[in-house]
Amino acid sequence: MADKKKKKLKIPWSLLFNIVIIALTIFLILYFVFSEGGFIDLINSGLKISITWLIMAICVHLLNIALDMTVIYLFTKENVPDFTIYQAFICSTTGQFFCAVTPSATGGQPMQIVAMTRMGIKPAHTTSTLIQKFLVWQFTLAVACIIAVVARFGFFAQFFNPAMWVFSIAGFAAQIFMIVVLLLASFCKPLTTKVVNGILTFLGKIHILHNVEDKKKSIGETLDSFHDSNKELNKNKPLLVKIYAITAVQMVAFFLVPYCIARSFGIDCNVFDMLCAQAYVNMVSSLVPLPGGSGAAEYCFTVFFGSYFSATTIKSAILLWRTITYYGTIAVTAPFATLKTKKTTDDLVTENQAT
Repeated sequence: MADKKKKKLKIPWSLLFNIVIIALTIFLILYFVFSEGGFIDLINSGLKISITWLIMAICVHLLNIALDMTVIYLFTKENVPDFTIYQAFICSTTGQFFCAVTPSATGGQPMQIVAMTRMGIKPAHTTSTLIQKFLVWQFTLAVACIIAVVARFGFFAQFFNPAMWVFSIAGFAAQIFMIVVLLLASFCKPLTTKVVNGILTFLGKIHILHNVEDKKKSIGETLDSFHDSNKELNKNKPLLVKIYAITAVQMVAFFLVPYCIARSFGIDCNVFDMLCAQAYVNMVSSLVPLPGGSGAAEYCFTVFFGSYFSATTIKSAILLWRTITYYGTIAVTAPFATLKTKKTTDDLVTENQAT
């Protein structure tokens, strides 16, 4: 009998990555619950926690999600009159879920495009809506970071170590860079076309992409439609003003969660300072290429909120904050996102195979 070669068991990198992230998440939860000064110790300490303020923390985060849905609805309705609130809800929950479970929130918008395409919305309109929405969010976030840096830099800088200096500067620079790129992509058609064609040509030369000229023509038509949609959207100044106002309220709602948690512990704090601290946390932790910024988000919270919470409350505050804004978001949005995106992906694969 011939010797049979044993096949080596290969574990896909994606599976290994997911296992590591799940293990890290479980470890962090257990750490914040059972370690010294954790949630169990907080309960045993006899500290009275205000349920009213905790409910308020949940409510402001739900408001954040509801306003995200509203922005999608208003932007899409401009190009697609038949677009409904329910469809906006599905798009929003899909984006929220896949932003939470993919590195650097990279999966949110692609899966929203898939979901909206399944709804019968043209890819150009879908892309225009989501890029416009992302541009508004990034611009509003950049303004919030500038306000936080200018208003409270002296206070927060005292907690910086060398690594935090690097990440803070890099985070702020990343916000500005993203806005510049999106503005060029949205309003500078010749440059956008040139860059896209250059990328396609390069992919063709290294034999990754075939039928390059056909791809250029197809993507060129999509870019034409995309820029036309942008022009129409930007003609509607009242809509843009409304969108920016809603986004600003959405961001404040998201940033208010730590303040509500602090008040639930009976901590008297300045709401503006807490908003600035959350802006710093968001700016720095977003640089870490892990789902939800796992590990980095908790560390940044400790750095920027450490002066407000005591050693006996900081771990519990982090646990509640992450449960409401991250784990809770995944739990709430998963049923809707999983159902719609699975159908969408299957349908799109079938359509591609048919063509």
